Amino acid sequence: MVPTPVKKWLLTVAACGLAFSGLGLASATTASATGNGNETDLNGKWDNLLPNICQDGSNRKGQSVWYYNIATHELHDRSYYGKAPVYSSQYGGPRTTLHTLNPNWREIKGHCYYPESSSWTYEGAEAAWSEPASNCDSGGPLNYNVTQSYTTTTTTTKTVGGSVSGSRAVGKIFDLSLGAEFEYSWSYGKSEGWSRTVGMSVPAGRTEWFGARPIMRVVRVNPHFWLDSYTWYAGGNHTSQNWGGYGYRALVDHDYYYDGTANVTNSSNKPTFRFILHGRANKWSDCH
Repeated sequence: MVPTPVKKWLLTVAACGLAFSGLGLASATTASATGNGNETDLNGKWDNLLPNICQDGSNRKGQSVWYYNIATHELHDRSYYGKAPVYSSQYGGPRTTLHTLNPNWREIKGHCYYPESSSWTYEGAEAAWSEPASNCDSGGPLNYNVTQSYTTTTTTTKTVGGSVSGSRAVGKIFDLSLGAEFEYSWSYGKSEGWSRTVGMSVPAGRTEWFGARPIMRVVRVNPHFWLDSYTWYAGGNHTSQNWGGYGYRALVDHDYYYDGTANVTNSSNKPTFRFILHGRANKWSDCH
């Protein structure tokens, strides 16, 4: 009986769902340091402030107004102007009502922006990218073609105080057309198909197959709040452009950030990979 020249073991090609890992890799490098003399890190002081004011890419355009209690950390939006518990109202004469901020309440005006704070690349999980081919002949090599396909992936996670969750706010933060504050050369926000046909030459008595690791990029974004005015009441309204006497106009919380992960693409806007050819000597089961 003549052995079958080739036996192809059918495997499911992981074309679309390669999992990402390593968002906390030590290889992360800071792209734009935030040690700006005009900004302060609120981490550990007002942990709820930035995640609420700059929620999921919000308040990027125009001026937003907030009321914040520096003692209780209670936060309200502009609809609370003139209302309790933020304000006390007093009769100010005919047709006039005076509104004064209550103790510990601050009126905060400004807007959010979302600069990149760091970026790094890594190799995604390896997946089988061809069927294993066993050359069961004792003669020369087995030559045949393999078609490979893939679709790029995009993932966003949000981290607040060490707690990681998924986020659907992709476009608001990472989409350049919606005003992202940084440039990038990757496939974020796009679903890009890819395929190619490659030749394999399997020596006699061997089983070989291709694996591939997609090259992925992570961009980390720390939301900032630019302070137009900071108002409090102490015998009268007082307004500053700095946060509570700290001398800063840009507020950031380095425990609050978004990681956008997507495939690195080449000049043709196709995903890039590291391909690995695996092989071993045939086992009895490969050819019977």
